[in-house]
Amino acid sequence: MKFGVIGGAGRLGATTAFCVGLRDCVEEIKLMDVKENFAAANVMDMNQAFLPVSRTKVSLAKEYSDFSDCDIILSAAAKPFSKEIKDRAQELQMNVEIIAPICEQLKKHCKPTTVVIVSANPVDVFVYIYQKLLGWDKKQFLGLAGNDTIRLKWATEMITGKEYANIGALCIGEHGGGALRLYESMTYGGVPLELTQEEQSQIERECGEWFRHWTDLETGTTTGYTSGVTMSMMVEAIVKDRDLILPCSTPLCEHLGYSSCAMGLPVKLGSGGAKEVIIPQLTPERRLELDKVAEKISGMIASANY
Repeated sequence: MKFGVIGGAGRLGATTAFCVGLRDCVEEIKLMDVKENFAAANVMDMNQAFLPVSRTKVSLAKEYSDFSDCDIILSAAAKPFSKEIKDRAQELQMNVEIIAPICEQLKKHCKPTTVVIVSANPVDVFVYIYQKLLGWDKKQFLGLAGNDTIRLKWATEMITGKEYANIGALCIGEHGGGALRLYESMTYGGVPLELTQEEQSQIERECGEWFRHWTDLETGTTTGYTSGVTMSMMVEAIVKDRDLILPCSTPLCEHLGYSSCAMGLPVKLGSGGAKEVIIPQLTPERRLELDKVAEKISGMIASANY
């Protein structure tokens, strides 16, 4: 299989491509970017880096027609990150104008069976828009959502001292500020994990404040390594038909009654994309919270005229 990356010069696109190459799960990775010289430099560097550890080859995609034989496309195209971005709604206005031209080219040149992974924020909105514009099967559209669950487990380890690898946890809903952390279903070593209210408050604070600490560094870029690991797991699961369950943004949230949005849910990934959406058990209070998240995402989609 072949994997194409739109935004292959940027931190997120390049990091994901590198992580996918290290997994040795695709035949070829194709990088495209408006900064073609940076993408070309990444091609040269990765081709040499993979030689001792992977059979994956890397090439430069100069035209969208170069993606015609790709089975999976990552669209990491987005406006440059800046400290002035205050919320997902502002990012929507910045990024929505670049989506339509990309979708027009993908629809013209790519196979209608191509799986599309989206990482531009607000992810849930753009997963929905990509599917609407391309018109392919909803199971083929996935968005980055696993980072929220990783950060929940990271904060839990930091607050409780419990080992990350043994913590079972899940975030659903909106990627970012609207993520719902399902404390009531957390486990440790397969046994229900009961956190005190103080521990939950500390975890909420850590998960809520890490992004502010990140932006205060004024690097001019978003996170890359966490996203790269998460999305490379998604790619490998699809390529190898692994039936691996990972949190992903999906338009298949219609199974919960939300037909006009996409949101993060646990998804069984395999050949062709989302093979099944796993509906988590929700308390009545959680369901009301999720209703509000769906309404928020649908509102942002409507504000973008989709």
